[in-house]
Amino acid sequence: MRAELETGRDPDRAVDLITRQISATDPTDKRRMAELYLAQWVALTMSGEPAAGALEKARGAASGFPSGDPANLMVRLADLHKLDNGPAKRSALSSIVRDYRALPDGSKAKACRGVDLSFHYALLEDQRNAFVYATQAYRNSPADKESLAHANAASMLAYLVSSGHDFPYARQLHSEALDTYLKTGMSDLASNELVLRGYTELEDGDARAAMADFKAAADQARTYGNDYAVDYALLGVCQAAYEGGRIVEAGAECERVYASLAREGERMALPATALMADLLAERGDPARAVALLDPQIAEGKGEASHEDWILALQTRAKALSMLGRNAEAYADMRRASVAQAEQRAEELQSGVNALQARFQTEELQNRLMSEERSSDARLRLAIAVIVGAVTTLALLGTLIFFLLRHRRRFRRLAMTDPLTGLGNRRATLEKMDQALRNVGATQPRASFVLLDIDHFKWWNDTFGHDAGDRILNDFARVVERCLRPTDIVGRWGGEEFLVVLPATGLEEARQIIERVRTEAAQEVFDFAPGYRLRFSAGIAMPGETGGLTDACIRLADRRLYAAKAKGRNRTCIEGEEMPVEDAAQARAGEVSTPGSTTAKAA
Repeated sequence: MRAELETGRDPDRAVDLITRQISATDPTDKRRMAELYLAQWVALTMSGEPAAGALEKARGAASGFPSGDPANLMVRLADLHKLDNGPAKRSALSSIVRDYRALPDGSKAKACRGVDLSFHYALLEDQRNAFVYATQAYRNSPADKESLAHANAASMLAYLVSSGHDFPYARQLHSEALDTYLKTGMSDLASNELVLRGYTELEDGDARAAMADFKAAADQARTYGNDYAVDYALLGVCQAAYEGGRIVEAGAECERVYASLAREGERMALPATALMADLLAERGDPARAVALLDPQIAEGKGEASHEDWILALQTRAKALSMLGRNAEAYADMRRASVAQAEQRAEELQSGVNALQARFQTEELQNRLMSEERSSDARLRLAIAVIVGAVTTLALLGTLIFFLLRHRRRFRRLAMTDPLTGLGNRRATLEKMDQALRNVGATQPRASFVLLDIDHFKWWNDTFGHDAGDRILNDFARVVERCLRPTDIVGRWGGEEFLVVLPATGLEEARQIIERVRTEAAQEVFDFAPGYRLRFSAGIAMPGETGGLTDACIRLADRRLYAAKAKGRNRTCIEGEEMPVEDAAQARAGEVSTPGSTTAKAA
């Protein structure tokens, strides 16, 4: 299986080796020809080269074999990449599963096919089945913990474990796979695994470790001259810098990624372009940023992930705002808001599955410890070289594409308010710190705004919690639409929202909030046609509290309830030096009905 091993080390070199072996093989030996064409398909895929021709030749060579033959199983699995994530793909997977179950338990072939099935179920967002087949592959792979089959299973399982937010165990599994690839000289797979571990670390909030792994992955890929793998590793570097608010520091990497990946047919062209556009905007060239994104966005979302589409829209909105083209910027933010709503619906389901995956992870760990103590014979099977390694080598190359599209979802779930889709308190504070670092010594540094929906409790109790949820969600969308791309909004708690307006003085902040007020009043609710969405607001600046952000938020809170005490549906930007007992009384007044004496201005 020299060709298969060489593919894991250096895909480009493997293509030449396999081509020579094909020329030297008797064309009537259909079994060997099918294996070689599949190996060629893998090597071309991992090199970023067109591979469809090799797959078709493998299909032709294997056409006389039963559908459950290992070669045909690999062809059928490869065909799944052509199908959309829908009923047709699920039906094809079910058919493959029946043949998978007929493979010998404990065999390398069954372990490899288990990883393949897990990968495709993960693409379908079916975490339960993905976890079932990954755990089976991990437990039933040959007893040699340094076998490629076991390493591949560990890598796939690491992804699923991280979706359950068990990041320490996910890192352990990634490291287990990486050690095997390094010891066996699988340079390309080692580079891929470093990228995968880097994304796990990025999800865990460890940007420094992630950046180190992405750079190590690029260095590893350079040792065997795979520029395509280098580009994907550098895309990770660029993404880590972007999420850390330091994209300018990764300018050289982002420029290379854009030059290499922003081409027709490349799966990561849109994020590569959006990151380059953000870099240009940060460098003070918003016009060029818009010019880069205009043709990409004009083509529509297409097969791009929600995440990449939102990144592109928000980046263009930021650049348009810098150019003073605010109407167009708001239009892009509205489109991004629609995409975020669609993404939230998918992510909430993914979140449920992630919790299931975490539970199953704990069960898996307990069972593995139990089986190790009892020296279960099924985990002590000798390694057999069985046809089946080929597709799993392709898996590790293809898995990169899947993870690059979906990896950040799970961190966002932990940082997102599930009702409104806004950042939760933790996420909002993190974004606030980042924004203030970027502003630096600029004056004014920022304005902090606390918004509170007037009489929310009364409306919630009167019309029901579903109506209350609708009010909160619609209000969140109104605020998002009215803010600038550089502004931050998050749900602070209950019916309160925190808005951070970088480099904005009190009067300008008040004008922005009044724009929100005007648009909010135009919202119509079918459960109460006469209801008008109104809110009170308090605004403060860090300069008023000695630069202390916590104290500034507290000052904004006091001004918010000063606005409540003065009749609601208004904004307070000064004073405040409202006694604590009066603030408490203003809060208590929220249980009154609109139009009552306590709530006379609502």
